[in-house]
Amino acid sequence: MTEQMHSSFTVYTAEAAIPGYQRAWVWGTVTLAVLLCGALAGWLFSGVLSPRSISSIQPASGMADGAVLLAEQEAVNAQLRERISQLEQALGGDVCASTALKALGGKAENRQ
Repeated sequence: MTEQMHSSFTVYTAEAAIPGYQRAWVWGTVTLAVLLCGALAGWLFSGVLSPRSISSIQPASGMADGAVLLAEQEAVNAQLRERISQLEQALGGDVCASTALKALGGKAENRQ
């Protein structure tokens, strides 16, 4: 079951031949490595996403920028409402018509 490759190493040909304490050491080492990597990642990400770093991203003049952002969001919302109404009209009629396909984002092809 075992082959002696080197005087200090033993190669096992079957998993069942490996002593239990060696398997336990391998699994324990792997578990410890995963735990340490998770703890390190958590520590790094907690430093990146701390409230102090988030507050430095936000602009100092919050009221003026807030009004600009609100106006931009309302413009985007108006565009989305218009697109939704176009899609509802396209789906309400003949879905295979070229105008409906154009509204749905597909290409109107000449079909015979």
